[in-house]
Order: sequence, then C-alpha cells, then structure tokens
Amino acid sequence: MSSKDLFPEALRSELAELPRPHPSFLVSLLTREEPAICSFREQIAAWWDNVSEEARARYQDQLQSLENENFFQAFGELAVHEVLRYHEIQVSSYAEEPAGWMRARSGDDGDEFGLAVVSYLPEVQIRGSMSVYRHLVRELNQIHHHYAFSVYLKRWLPYDFDPRPIKRALEVWLDSLDDGSWHGKYAEYRDENIHLEFSILDKLSEDRRSLVRFRISPLRTPDVLEKVVECVDQLTATAPDDGDVPLVATIFSNEDWALPNAFLFDHLYGKADYSFNWTTHGGRVERMQSFQRRSAKYGVFVDEKYDKLSAIVMADKEWERDKVVFSLRVLHNPYARTPLPPGFFEDFAQYRPIEREGEEVFFSWNNQHRARFRLP
Repeated sequence: MSSKDLFPEALRSELAELPRPHPSFLVSLLTREEPAICSFREQIAAWWDNVSEEARARYQDQLQSLENENFFQAFGELAVHEVLRYHEIQVSSYAEEPAGWMRARSGDDGDEFGLAVVSYLPEVQIRGSMSVYRHLVRELNQIHHHYAFSVYLKRWLPYDFDPRPIKRALEVWLDSLDDGSWHGKYAEYRDENIHLEFSILDKLSEDRRSLVRFRISPLRTPDVLEKVVECVDQLTATAPDDGDVPLVATIFSNEDWALPNAFLFDHLYGKADYSFNWTTHGGRVERMQSFQRRSAKYGVFVDEKYDKLSAIVMADKEWERDKVVFSLRVLHNPYARTPLPPGFFEDFAQYRPIEREGEEVFFSWNNQHRARFRLP
C-alpha cells in the first residue's frame, strides 16, 4: 500500500491551493517534498495498511481531516498499533469510534486485554511545534554579530513557519543598536501567527555566531499534567466492565512529553511511603518505592474511580536527525482491580509492582532502558 492510496493526488492538489502558513499538519505533510516528509507519508500509509480492512475507512477519514485533533487521534492510534504489532502484541478487535476500546493479545496464544488510545494535543501541538521552535533557534544562531541575546516565545509557532524573515529582522535590529537608531535592550516580533520577544544580554568584544544565550517557551508542565488526567478520565469513563480483563489506557503525544519522572510519578502515585536508591555494578541507578492507599494524600491512582484501569501507557514520538523515535512507558496501577501481568509488555519499560505486603505495594522499574526505539 502506498501513500497515494491513503492520500490521493486530488487531495494533495486541493491542499496545495490553501493559503500559507496553514495551521493544519495535514497540509504540511501532503504538500512538502523534503525526503524526510515523503518517507514519513509512506510510513503512515504502511501503518494504515497493517490495520484490518474494515478499520481502514474510519482511519482514512480521520487522516484526511484538516482538523489537527482528528488527524492526530487517528495518527496516535496507528502509531501505537504499529509499535505494539512490531513487538508481537496483536489487536484482535478494533474500536468502532475514535479513542474507543479495542481488544489486544500479547503473543499468539496470550490472554486478551483491553486497550484504548487517546492523542494528547496541548497548544504546542495545535498551534505549532517544539521542533519548529528549535529550528528557529538554530537559524538565529547563524547570525554573525557581537550581541548575545535571549529568545522568549510567547505564542507557539505554526508548522509552516519560516524562520528566515525573523532572522533578517533580528539582524536589522542588532545593526540599529550600533548606529544608535534603536535605544533599549528589548524588541519584539509579532503578527497574527507569531509573537516573539528578544532581550540583549551582553555586548561581546568580537563578532561571533551562536548568540542565543538562553531561550524561553511557554511553561508546559502544569498544563501537560492537567491534560494527562483529562485524557485518563476520558478513557476511564468509556472503559468496559470486563471483570478479569486488564484495561490499559494509552495516552499518545505527538512530541516528546518533556515531563520529568519526578513530576509525573508524584502526580499519578502521590508521595511514596518509602524510597530506596542504589547503584548497580554497571553504574545504573535503581530505585524501589512503596505506596499505600490509606496513607496517600493525593495522586491519580489513589482515587478509587481509576481502579478499573490496570495501567496507563505514556507514549510519544519525536524527530531525531530526520528519523522518528518513539518512547513508550507502562505505568502500572498499584490498586488495580485486575492487575496487568508484566509479561504482556515484557519488551517495554515498565514501572510495576515487584512485591506486596498487605496493603503496601513495592514498585520498581523493569527494562527502563527500553523506553526509546525506532521502527524499521
């Protein structure tokens, strides 16, 4: 199956006529011809071909949507489907609607478990991209001048953003500081899509490149954690009551979560009753923690309404040297009504229970180094 079956020429021609920059990721995907983008189109088409024939129509409708939320929901489901398929976890029955619950099986003869995927789209993914912002900073670091400056991004950049006009405007500003036509250390660049602020930090003794001393983007962590819980709530509300069948709620981010484990774990598990760290002979730092519901004062899993969930999977995708890199971590629920057997996701990084003593559950990482990988 080629991308022409999923993204026909008529659709690509139609999208090419739309004004730029356009906020839809689909427009960027189907109208750009860089080798990495073309390869990515073919990869998505291959993923689409690997789902069941009856499921393809729904995914095709979503993948042809100009609404980023619709597109990324289908993209997230297909990406997770492909990651699991590559690791011999097969979907046995597909959901009939976006973010619906599927049935999957680990191995040919393994037991089934429930699986649902919801794509996470905060403002950084609806309006723009951290990778676009990094591209802007790389471009600005090519300026040859003697003023070091900071970059403050106040509004996320669109996917089709071209940093070269910003670079030219910044060069004019830096020159104007020298000829005296500009007074002060601050400037901003703003239009209907872009809002950036610049601040001079130092005047150097000679011209050089790499002048961006530091960069600031909108604070993400509180918003990300809040949205993670909203996604979990969405999947919990529609989770089937399947008795002994483990249920795995998967949240897929189209970019690196950029969430430190300490923030994420504190938000999901609350404060541990006990924590013990040690270093292995190979230099790897290991940690064991224990949790009890009766002593916990906060934490998503502490709330009994999440007992039907056996685990939460945090998955994401990012670009690394024009290649797509995935990460996937399985975070087990200490108080799950039906615990998830660790063997179901044995090829992945799992934060899972290693021992139980009464109401106390001891947790540790397994295969933590297997969190990131590429698909062939």
